[in-house]
Amino acid sequence: MLVVEDEPDVAAILKRIVDATGTWCARVLTDAAALDTALDPLPDLVFTDLAMPGLDGFEVIRRVGALDAGLPVVVISAHASLQNAVRAVKAGAFDFLAKPFKPESIELILAKAERNIDLRRRATCVDPELAALIGESSAMRRVREWIATVRSTRANVLIEGESGTGKELAARAIHGGHGAYVAINAAAIPEALAEAELFGYRRGAFTGAVRDHAGLLREADGGTFFLDEVNATSVSLQAKLLRVLEDKRLRPVGGTQDLASDFRLICAANVSLDTLVGQGAFRRDLYHRINVLHLRLPSLRERREDIPLLAEHFLHRYARAHGRNVLRLSSEFSAALCSANWPGNVRELENAIEQAVILCPAARSELHVDLLPPALGGRGWVDQADAAGAAQTLAAVERNHVRAILRQTGGNKSEAARLLAIDYKTLLRKLAN
Repeated sequence: MLVVEDEPDVAAILKRIVDATGTWCARVLTDAAALDTALDPLPDLVFTDLAMPGLDGFEVIRRVGALDAGLPVVVISAHASLQNAVRAVKAGAFDFLAKPFKPESIELILAKAERNIDLRRRATCVDPELAALIGESSAMRRVREWIATVRSTRANVLIEGESGTGKELAARAIHGGHGAYVAINAAAIPEALAEAELFGYRRGAFTGAVRDHAGLLREADGGTFFLDEVNATSVSLQAKLLRVLEDKRLRPVGGTQDLASDFRLICAANVSLDTLVGQGAFRRDLYHRINVLHLRLPSLRERREDIPLLAEHFLHRYARAHGRNVLRLSSEFSAALCSANWPGNVRELENAIEQAVILCPAARSELHVDLLPPALGGRGWVDQADAAGAAQTLAAVERNHVRAILRQTGGNKSEAARLLAIDYKTLLRKLAN
């Protein structure tokens, strides 16, 4: 990293703190006029004083940004006014630190910078599918290593894990770009249409079949078919799917001939299929066909050390997407995230961060805990009828509760139905009313 500071004593103190981490090594530049030379090669991180003769911190930000817009620049200033801080952040500063500073403040910024740099490296990774599985916990490292080992095979895979743990991301990583990738959520297909959607149909097979339709399994020929929530398939559809896996052939609805289709099947389930087999709700023979390779994704509660990295990733994504200037999380905000239970897992975390970014006032560059949903200790979005204490009908109370559960699960209707202890079709009916 590079320290641009015209006061030798301050520069020496900063270098000593940085070098003591054992992770970073600081180069000091006391003459800002030589900045262009010092930026070759580019450092991973820059600390710069704000007020310097000839070349101020804003010009340092501009020159660094011209070379690499994503390179983090931390501004240090004895003139720690809110106006200067806001101006620095708007100019592109990664963080703002007031003089005099404590070693703990420097260490915290360095930790944030490490996460930022890690995210940037992932973004330019030659394997974007694996890079999308964010996390440096031992559990996520094992997941990526396992996927890298099995992705070159054609064996069927069963992925199990709670809703929101990233099963489709894992499926895409296993696919690895080899051939077509076709995905469908079994719970989203009405039972009456499931066979036609998967196996295709011939013209005239039923009312509305005005042309031939290849079907999703034929579209996946030579590639991968991802069947999410396979636990939602009917027993009759399970029997037909088993035959396709055994013979590599299928017959469209209304057809008279079998057609070849060779694909790798990746299934996902948010409940234990082994338990469903024991209950007679899932065919044992199909279970063994799809469970050649098995991957269990950990819940977010099992890898809490990944929460700060995930939160930083979503913060930067949605700040760009929604045109916000927010750059970092407050310590209280991060603590609230790390202590939450996250029943909706990564999807729920992502939604909480996006909501906070959208609600963050324009003058703030930091997410505060009050922007989190009430369940996480913030205010978030408050229903106006509730805030005013107005009486509500029983139907309104039920409707608000259903919507709250949907927000909690990140919009996953199957998981919401499970938490509400109602079946999927009942949930759809309540949402339609």
